[in-house]
Amino acid sequence: MKFSAPHDRVWIDKQTPTAFRALNSVASEVRAAGAAVGLDRRIIELINLRVSQINGCAYCLDVHYRAALAAGVTEQEIAVLPGWRRGGTYTPFEQGALAVAEITATLPDEDTLEREYAFARTYLTDDQLSAVAWVATTIGAFNRVSILSRHPVRARKEKATMTASTPESEVVRNDEKHRYEVFYSGEPAGFADYEERADETVFTHTEIDGAFSGKGLGTALAQRAVEDTIGRGRVIRPLCPFIKAYLDKHAEYDAHVIGKGVTRE
Repeated sequence: MKFSAPHDRVWIDKQTPTAFRALNSVASEVRAAGAAVGLDRRIIELINLRVSQINGCAYCLDVHYRAALAAGVTEQEIAVLPGWRRGGTYTPFEQGALAVAEITATLPDEDTLEREYAFARTYLTDDQLSAVAWVATTIGAFNRVSILSRHPVRARKEKATMTASTPESEVVRNDEKHRYEVFYSGEPAGFADYEERADETVFTHTEIDGAFSGKGLGTALAQRAVEDTIGRGRVIRPLCPFIKAYLDKHAEYDAHVIGKGVTRE
């Protein structure tokens, strides 16, 4: 049975799910190839943002803005990204990567392409240049899926989705214990357990200490856990009822969630 979207556009990711699954698999391979040659999540998210800006994909900009923050990109760097050639704190390596990302997205005339290619090669190895081009190609494909499908960007209620860190609260990932931990005024207040299977992060259990109820820590924990997972290029399998309920309220993450934008057994 074909998916029927309740709006005036066909959601091509759901209408042809096998193709979208294949695109997600390509993205996973590209992220792995990038990591193998020294492209960290920060530079990958800068590329994702810049190409999404060029293509005008509101949905991808919304997703990758938050993923970039989770990867360590600053608000200032995001704000001035369209003008990276004229200022900002980007390293020469990042500038070279952004140059490759732009020519991949725009396919300019041959003179421009050769000039930008030569500039990038000053700072990037051939393996890195290839990986950047693949990252830009992949996010460009996702841009087209979202733009043609008209994936919605839903307003977030800032009070209901407090940031991951405030003067009172902080959320950190504890790789050793395989959990995200939330602290309130330095005191442990809760956690979200997860397992990692291939490219999936499987959330299994979330718990908030009753002594810290009513402070929005569960929401902060879920938000940070979800955005950090997406920022690391992983897909989410929400077996935990708490994380599942959070994701059901935030459709902007659907493209990264098994059972929503990601279809698997």
